[in-house]
Amino acid sequence: MLVKEFIDEKAKQLVFYLELYWQDKVAFKEMDAFIWDVLEEWNLIKNTDCQIYTHKERVFWHIIYQVQYVGGHSLRFDESVREEMEIFNLYLKNERPCPLDVVGMRPH
Repeated sequence: MLVKEFIDEKAKQLVFYLELYWQDKVAFKEMDAFIWDVLEEWNLIKNTDCQIYTHKERVFWHIIYQVQYVGGHSLRFDESVREEMEIFNLYLKNERPCPLDVVGMRPH
């Protein structure tokens, strides 16, 4: 599987989990488990260093790291965190332009 295919597939799932979490339809534990599954599956992708980053991939990894860093409470209730994450989520859904201040990096 190519990096782009992986990111395209997992970005859709990430959007789904974030939106369900914000609607209080899924627990943070479940979203956290999804993120750990993503990281585990990422380890199966070959030749990642040879494949170019896309803006979508940078936003995707940024969201993954932010969710882990800020935790469930801030993700749902901290207005600035949630606003930022909603902007990123909209980008992954192709509903807004790419945010330029994103530094998401691939895990190694």
